[in-house]
Amino acid sequence: MTHAARLATPARLDATSGVRRRITTDSLWLFSGYAVTAASGFVFWVLAAVWIPQIELGISASILSIVMAAAALASNGPGSALVVMLPLGGGAARAVLARAYVATVVIAAGFGAAAGILVAALLPTGLPAAAVIALTTAFTTVWAMFNTQTLALAGAGDAQATLFVNGSANLVKLALLFVFALPFLWMPHALVVATIVPAAAAVLVSVAILVPRALRREDRRAAAVRQWDAALARSFRVFAVQNSVAVGLVLCVGLSLSFVVTLLASPAEGAIFAIAFQFGAALDLLGVGVATALARSASTQFQLSAALAGGYAWKVVAFVLVMGLGATLVTPVMFMILGRGYTPLYGMAVVGALAAASAIRPGYDLWSALSRARQRVMPVLLGNALYVAILLILVIALVPRFGALGAALSVTGGAVALAVVGATGLHRANRPTPHRTVPEGIAA
Repeated sequence: MTHAARLATPARLDATSGVRRRITTDSLWLFSGYAVTAASGFVFWVLAAVWIPQIELGISASILSIVMAAAALASNGPGSALVVMLPLGGGAARAVLARAYVATVVIAAGFGAAAGILVAALLPTGLPAAAVIALTTAFTTVWAMFNTQTLALAGAGDAQATLFVNGSANLVKLALLFVFALPFLWMPHALVVATIVPAAAAVLVSVAILVPRALRREDRRAAAVRQWDAALARSFRVFAVQNSVAVGLVLCVGLSLSFVVTLLASPAEGAIFAIAFQFGAALDLLGVGVATALARSASTQFQLSAALAGGYAWKVVAFVLVMGLGATLVTPVMFMILGRGYTPLYGMAVVGALAAASAIRPGYDLWSALSRARQRVMPVLLGNALYVAILLILVIALVPRFGALGAALSVTGGAVALAVVGATGLHRANRPTPHRTVPEGIAA
């Protein structure tokens, strides 16, 4: 009897079906929340480009870019730990949640202050330096907690709540932008304020109500729950630090590109890249949703989840290719609506390059989710370091000459390297290994 035949038992088929159903359901809920974010974000940036002069938009987009980059670097480690450790339930879940929140706030405050110093020194904000540093620190902390609460909901088994939280925050963001566009209510950097205020409200609702409710529900469902101990405490610290460096660094570099384009090219090019980046970010969210659901599933049923990863990767690639082609074709129409300073064919080229990058990298995203579910972060760190090195080299070489298009081509070049790493990693992940019921490093 072959190995495959031995595995194809009714019990295993039922287990595989259950894992597939859970991953698919969580992915769809997460993607629904992300889709609302992407759709409203698209409308948000189009309206901002219509209402806000291009140079001012470029500066505000650069501020928001570096805030989100610093927040990603602060929140990714603690947030990812919640995805793979909250399923433990009980005292362990509540202890890791409290530590993740505290770590996110402390780290975000430090990175936010550093980001504020950069903004005050390099961008013409029109505000006193002290105010810029304080506001940037506060904005970074809020956005970091917004990122963390989304991952907390996913880890607590309430992925559907992300649709409510993210959707509500983004609808309020649109409303605020409209209000701030009124001449008698106009304020400096309305783009930034309209983004951060709804996120702060969403954090309060999620932290105070939704996440605790989800944890109580998961405790009732679980046959057994874990208690916090020294081994789990060490695993949380190691995982959070390694994941912050491995994944947070990539997010930080990617999200800060609008800021970099503004510095190396011009605020106008920064505005063009910020708008085009919304297309690429929206396409990336499908892979992010599937990867998050896969990581949660693999934290307790690794081998079954790994066997499904390749199929999910191809589905994501196919979907992103279709959506990316549509986004690229519609870009000239959108840029014509935006008017002077937004060249239609140039915008189409920028969006097309970012869409290509989004279609190339899903396999890497899913492989990295499997690795993080087993707390094997070092391979992900090495792969991401390769990506960042290639991206920065290409950005320095291309952006001064080609502006926003140079940045988009740099992202595509880095994504090619990730695709090779991801394909190799997924192949190795499917090799038969002893089944584990909990991630390595947090087993009792």
